[in-house]
Amino acid sequence: MSSRVVYVAPLALGGNPAIDAIGYGLQHPLAESGIDLSVLFVDFREPDFGKRYSESISRGAAAGVDGIVIYTLDPDAFAEPVARARAAGTPVFSFVRPRFPVDAAVVYPNFNHGTLMAEYLASRLPEGAEVAVIGGPDTVDDSEEVAGLVFALRRSHCRLCNDPTQPEYCNLEDVPSGGRAPAERILAEFPSLSGLIPYNDATMLGALPALEEAHRLGQLEIVSRNGSPEAVEAVRAGKTAGTWDLDASGIGVTLGEMVARRITAGGSGEGLLAMSPVGRMITRENLGTWRPWEERIAWKPLREGV
Repeated sequence: MSSRVVYVAPLALGGNPAIDAIGYGLQHPLAESGIDLSVLFVDFREPDFGKRYSESISRGAAAGVDGIVIYTLDPDAFAEPVARARAAGTPVFSFVRPRFPVDAAVVYPNFNHGTLMAEYLASRLPEGAEVAVIGGPDTVDDSEEVAGLVFALRRSHCRLCNDPTQPEYCNLEDVPSGGRAPAERILAEFPSLSGLIPYNDATMLGALPALEEAHRLGQLEIVSRNGSPEAVEAVRAGKTAGTWDLDASGIGVTLGEMVARRITAGGSGEGLLAMSPVGRMITRENLGTWRPWEERIAWKPLREGV
């Protein structure tokens, strides 16, 4: 009987292309090692998310799987079910490191992403240009990226107009529809805006209709993060200046390789960390070198359940 791993995803399939690609990437090295992956989808936007996510971790442990993968949104959440699973002999791995013990985790260079994105945008703008940032949910990786954006903009020749840690300037839902309201607020409050950085591609896609209705589309320099297919098309169409391709499927592969080694080789690996790919900015100049995430790995349907 082959080994089994269950991944408790933080968003329903189709909710965010990057989150989907991370799951497909996780599956790739596991399949190559003969390990079966199944996924339990729990949507963080639902009011009972915490309860359902905790129950899903416990469900995986009770099913006798050989490993459980979680996604850390809140670094303090789910310490108890993870501890119980590990005490019962089931290793637990995490996308983003939590503040409690897991067998291994992959961390993202989020701060670096933010600084590099902001530096690229600033290079396209004149001295004193006003820039605004749309932040995201107060999760570990998104908050670190926004911190990098703020750090780089404050050191640049541009002027940061807003505080992207304030909820009114954030897409708290992490899906396109949540990007519209903060974009409308920013356009109304800062009529002289020259640059806009939605923290991710989904937020950018929600912001574009607001810019179009305000007759500002094409007047602002815009960059976002993820390198998703829709964002690449926005670059191709001249609607944005670039998208930071963080190699979402590569993030999944990075953790999947750690999980496969732990399960096939045995032993303990508590505290083991690996860094995901840094990635690069996709612009109109290098569009021809971009490859869709599904062409970088074996893209097979994810199986739901335990």
